[in-house]
Amino acid sequence: MHIFQYPYVIITILAIIFFIMSLIGVYFTVKSVKTSNGMVKKTFCGIGKIKSLFEKNASMKNRRCLLFISIASDSLARLYPQSKVDRVYEQIRKILFNHFCVDANGEMSLYGPECYVSLVQTSADSIERTIQACNNELTGFFAKHGCINVTDAHFGCFCTCATEVSFQTALERAKQACSIAENNQELLYIWDPSSGKEFERKIIIENSIENEIDNNRFFLEYQPLLDAKTGKIIGAEVLSRLNSSTEGILSPKSFLTALNNVGLNEKFDYYILEKTCKWISNDLKNRTKYIYTVNFSRQTLCNEDLPDQIFKIVCNHGIDFSCIAIEMLEDQNLTAEENNVMIENLRRLREIGFMILLDDFGKGYTSFGDLAKFNVNIIKIDKAITREAVTEAGFIILKNIINTAHDLGFKTLCEGIETEEHRQKVVEANCDMVQGYYFYRPMPVADFEQLPKE
Repeated sequence: MHIFQYPYVIITILAIIFFIMSLIGVYFTVKSVKTSNGMVKKTFCGIGKIKSLFEKNASMKNRRCLLFISIASDSLARLYPQSKVDRVYEQIRKILFNHFCVDANGEMSLYGPECYVSLVQTSADSIERTIQACNNELTGFFAKHGCINVTDAHFGCFCTCATEVSFQTALERAKQACSIAENNQELLYIWDPSSGKEFERKIIIENSIENEIDNNRFFLEYQPLLDAKTGKIIGAEVLSRLNSSTEGILSPKSFLTALNNVGLNEKFDYYILEKTCKWISNDLKNRTKYIYTVNFSRQTLCNEDLPDQIFKIVCNHGIDFSCIAIEMLEDQNLTAEENNVMIENLRRLREIGFMILLDDFGKGYTSFGDLAKFNVNIIKIDKAITREAVTEAGFIILKNIINTAHDLGFKTLCEGIETEEHRQKVVEANCDMVQGYYFYRPMPVADFEQLPKE
């Protein structure tokens, strides 16, 4: 028996196929419309909605991530007109929204001008992949618009666990994680109990740092500077250390970060200069034979009263200006206006007789353009360049930097000398001064005083 002998069978089969295809078509049409409507209607919500969703979905506590996102853009606002800043922010929000609301089916709220909060129903592993994809798109956008070095994104994540927590607690933990990511210069930090304790310690340090200055809890160490050819000590870099009243001896990174976060760079810089000058004045005859480099934040250096303040401090202690070198830290990016003020301040200081040292040349914000702008005496070459000098290409780079500096009338100082090979290479490249663990580590003043200096 052939099926074609029964037309009604064929018609029935075709009708079934048509019906099934119709159902499939209707399904995808409805899905497309829903998706389209969802994308049109869905937008940033208020923080109250995220709180409500967080509290309602307690049964999914093992698969929820609360994100705190910070887009650091102080430098962006300093360097570019407001119209460009607004366009950059608009695109940042679109990128964040697409990754955490559309693709991850989450919710997102603005949290101040530079921060965002997002609730995503997913696991920690999955959110890491989403964050990485988001950051890749952000980085590409920043590069395209010339702001990759002035805008940073950091993500703090709190993933709920078996223990029930309130929304406010979860939000504080996500904020803590984001702060840790920023301090560690990492893209993402996921909160855990140990990180919470570390964050609390950071807050304690920040809250007490001004009292540590006022109570003179800082002490000085000295790392000798040597003539590259003779090996004789010609001075020292003055380095600050803190014996905290609450935390004991702290690493410089800990208290320098705290000073920057609470805006005490200026007070601290003048305080360290005052301590240095007081120490020198206790034995002017012997101590003024050498150069002492004192670090200054660029934020301090762009204050218009800086030359007068430094002049006053040094004069009060009867110290010859030529034995103090003001070392410009490679720590902050400035606006064009702030840069102009700093350049004028450095010019005035050098005219008076102070030495000016450009720190960490070849790293971060310093470049060959700075050699033309800044009226300095010494170029301090970053240790990464010094260490690479043991390679053929690295040696050529180091030698060209030194030759360029000499052609412009500047002396050079190579830091980070840790081996005999490092020493040989910088001497061969005709560097003027050297510094590093190969010669001396930072040391207490009593040990520095005992070193042979003639």
